[in-house]
Amino acid sequence: MSLYDEAVTFLESEGWSVPGELRGEVVRARRAAYADNSEHMTVWCPAAPDAEELHRREATLLQRFAEEARTPGAKFLLVESTQGLSTDFRRLAKHEYNVDIRVPIQFFDARFKWDDTSVSALAGTAAQQLRRDGELAARRRTPQPFEAVGTGVVGSDLLTDLARRFDSPGAWDRPIVLVTAPAGFGKSVLFESLFETLYTNFQKAKKQLRRAYRPLPLLPDYAALASAPALGPMVDALLQTEVARPVKQPTFQWMLTRGFASWLLDGLDEVIAQDPGFFEYIHEIVARPDNPTTPRILLCVRDSLLSSNQALRDFLAVAHEYVEEFRLLPWRPESIRTFARIRLQDKDQELLSILDAKPQLMKLCGTPYYAELLAERVAEGKTDGIPDDYSEMDLVYDAVDAIMDREYKKEQLQENVVSRHDLLDVISHVAVAELENDNRGVPTDEIGQLAEFVLPSDLSDPERERCTDAICRLPVFRAASERQRVRFAQDVIFEHQIGIRAAQYFAVNPVRFAQLLDCRPFPPDSFALRVLCARIRELAAGEELLTRLASATATPTAFRNILQVLLGLPDCARLLIHAPLERQDLSGLTFSGLPLAGVSFRGANLESTRFNSCVMTGCDLSDATLHGTRFDACLPTLAEADFGHLTGFVSVEIDSRTAIEDVADFVKLLGTDGRREHPFVGPCPTALQLRFLFLKFVRPDGHYRRDSLDEKGLLSGRRIVDPASVLNGAVRAGFLTAIPKRRRYERTHSQLYADMVGFAQNLRVTPAIRSLLEDTCRVEGCSHVVQENLTSATFD
Repeated sequence: MSLYDEAVTFLESEGWSVPGELRGEVVRARRAAYADNSEHMTVWCPAAPDAEELHRREATLLQRFAEEARTPGAKFLLVESTQGLSTDFRRLAKHEYNVDIRVPIQFFDARFKWDDTSVSALAGTAAQQLRRDGELAARRRTPQPFEAVGTGVVGSDLLTDLARRFDSPGAWDRPIVLVTAPAGFGKSVLFESLFETLYTNFQKAKKQLRRAYRPLPLLPDYAALASAPALGPMVDALLQTEVARPVKQPTFQWMLTRGFASWLLDGLDEVIAQDPGFFEYIHEIVARPDNPTTPRILLCVRDSLLSSNQALRDFLAVAHEYVEEFRLLPWRPESIRTFARIRLQDKDQELLSILDAKPQLMKLCGTPYYAELLAERVAEGKTDGIPDDYSEMDLVYDAVDAIMDREYKKEQLQENVVSRHDLLDVISHVAVAELENDNRGVPTDEIGQLAEFVLPSDLSDPERERCTDAICRLPVFRAASERQRVRFAQDVIFEHQIGIRAAQYFAVNPVRFAQLLDCRPFPPDSFALRVLCARIRELAAGEELLTRLASATATPTAFRNILQVLLGLPDCARLLIHAPLERQDLSGLTFSGLPLAGVSFRGANLESTRFNSCVMTGCDLSDATLHGTRFDACLPTLAEADFGHLTGFVSVEIDSRTAIEDVADFVKLLGTDGRREHPFVGPCPTALQLRFLFLKFVRPDGHYRRDSLDEKGLLSGRRIVDPASVLNGAVRAGFLTAIPKRRRYERTHSQLYADMVGFAQNLRVTPAIRSLLEDTCRVEGCSHVVQENLTSATFD
């Protein structure tokens, strides 16, 4: 793309109008301003291949500048490099004709408000604080080992690899880097360090007038400043907060697709759960057929989101060719030793001696956050009395206790004024408040109201204010992006407090317990759920939890969270027989090591659900949605489960075999076909391809998935027959509408959508569906979907 074309498309993204008939080497742009006024801009983009040619054209350019002397508005000379331009030319251009000379990194960049401030300056925005945190993290950071998912390649430090990738001038094959890690694995440290590295390198490149990618970070902080907790409004909040001049989303997307910005996203798991259009926004950017350069996007999420979030799974299924995934690995002993040397210096052997003597602690320190907590104990000389069975819950509890100790020692708080128990009570209430307001942070006034319940009534007003301020400044909290609000500084401590509060509600307040667990779906590895599960085990209250599960069938989020707790109980196999699992959304859950005789999943959504080492004999899976459902080490008893008519079958994965996407192949594998009087006949290839197409818009359980998708996404994936012929047939039949300019297709909003849902969900054939199949199937006399077989073929 030429400089001229870059200038035109950039200005158009900023709302300027550029007359097409006047295009040449000069861009004349105009846009409406306040009242009836207009803004004007003139940009010269000489097609000079080198410095020598640019120098030869100086006289001609000065003449052009003179001719446009009376033209209103800003004027620029845009060149790839200023090499070759004489000092006299630059002086005359600026002082005689008011023409500013710019190179691309100057003209197209969206500079931050704080670009010229030092890293030590007081941070005023989320991105500025991120840079400061990254600079601090770099001083004490331990290399973070990783694995490239899919290839199995293992590396010693993901930061080094990502920094090299994002700074490289070469084109990327895939626009999205997905980084996954469990809580406490240092994902945020990686993100902070990467942003600081990329930002510093970008600033160096800009000073050298080289093209480079400005890193644009998107953090949870912007959700509080956005008009809605969704990706688009959060981008608006980022641009308004950080960028020095007014920049809107079209320009943001222009920078991403022209090589002038990279986009880094972290900590947005809750936003992803709330925003159904999150991945559609990203997919639309990366899938544009006219992108001159491949966008560079980093997305960091908890690894549990891969199983707990359907939208992410949908995105990876449709856009897998755009994504390269890396997984942070636990620290091995050599990494822990490196960490100890960096963190503790001459006290490193003290920590290492403890870990060598207690293998359980060495394993625990494979999680970097727990290693940090133990190192903190060593630094403070509190290593006596650590038992051999020291658990992660003990470690986190002691960490919070140590924070309170330090506050009491500094006399910020007096224990005779605010007891340890009362202070913990306030902290856990703040955790609940943060959970219930979508992680926007908790107003300090609200914390003050909580403090009123624990502070002595005869305390003077100045002392009361001082104590409240000290509570708000506890190290467990950090400032939120909104003024006068705080958030938890560590997710692990936040979830620990939620688990403690949920356990308290479980014992005394069933309604509040259900409300708390209905706030958001917790991931399978959630520390909150593990704390709650441990407490219920102590109480031997599995039967009571089962009662709570039955009461939550109408609240899917609470039901899912309670079920995950139940799955962690030692007697869950017995309890599951009585659990109301039928027709529930169980997508992404894991059932491990369980005898499932008598357990009914009838009509349940088992999309991406995993059964690991389960005895399937006597398990009822009839009418269940099977889409990406995984059975590991279950094959010996799989044929003894009841799969009913298999109308909800889309695909399954069994052990290390290739995914099975044909129901007939699944029946053969189970060996059940020989039991039937008539052989099983599945849908014809065209019907299967049509169902696969409709599943791009509808979930297998019949719920909404998306309104539109690009052509590449619709034609990717499974190819039983030519997907283009089925796509064109769906357009002719009115199920889809083509949007040629965007090369996208939109699903119908008429009654035909109900037909799409029925066919995607259980192969229900309506007259419109049959007409479509007759139009696209090339097999003469084909019955397409053999309803009589589907209604008579029960596998048990």
